[in-house]
Amino acid sequence: MTDEDPQPGMALVMTDTPVEIDVGLIDDERTPEGMVCLGTRLRGKLIARCVVSPDMWGLIERTGMLVGPVPLALSATEEPPGLQCRLFAVTNLPPEALEEDGEEEPWASSVPSSDYERSIRAGDDDDGPRQAAILLGYIVRFDKDRKFRESLSDEAVDVLRRLVSGDVSEVVDKVLGDLLGGE
Repeated sequence: MTDEDPQPGMALVMTDTPVEIDVGLIDDERTPEGMVCLGTRLRGKLIARCVVSPDMWGLIERTGMLVGPVPLALSATEEPPGLQCRLFAVTNLPPEALEEDGEEEPWASSVPSSDYERSIRAGDDDDGPRQAAILLGYIVRFDKDRKFRESLSDEAVDVLRRLVSGDVSEVVDKVLGDLLGGE
C-alpha cells in the first residue's frame, strides 16, 4: 500500500446488549419495482431503511427473526463524504432459512462440485443456532461531523451509540439543513 493509494480501513462494532427494534414495510418512492423497503424504528424513530426482495421480507415476517431485542452491529469505512456505515441486526437463523428449496435440479448430480457441497452440508454441526447479520440500512456521517478522526473504531462506536440513544437525523435532513444554513 502506498501513500498515494491508501486502502480504507474498516471497523466493526456491536451493542453489548440486545436492542428492541421494530422492523416493517415502509413506503419509499425510491424503492425499485419488484422490491420492498424495510424501515427500522427504535423507540418509534426511523433509524434505518433498506430495500429487500419480497421473499426476504416474507421470511423475516414469517419467522419473526427480527421480533424482540436483537444485537445491533455496525460496520464503518472511511469513504466520501466521510464515514460510510452499514447497520445490521444479528439474529438466529430459523431452521427453514437453512433448508434447501425443493428438489435438486436434475443436472446438479453431474456437476462435480455438487457432491462436495452435499458432503459439506451433511457434516455441518447442528450443535447450536446459526446466526446471520441482516442488513437494516446505511448510515452516513459527514466528514465535518466526525468526532474521532484519529480512530475509526471510536468513531464507529460513537455512531452506534448515537443510533441506540436516539440521537440521529436522516441524511436528507442533514443535507437540507446544510444547504439552508441550519445546524
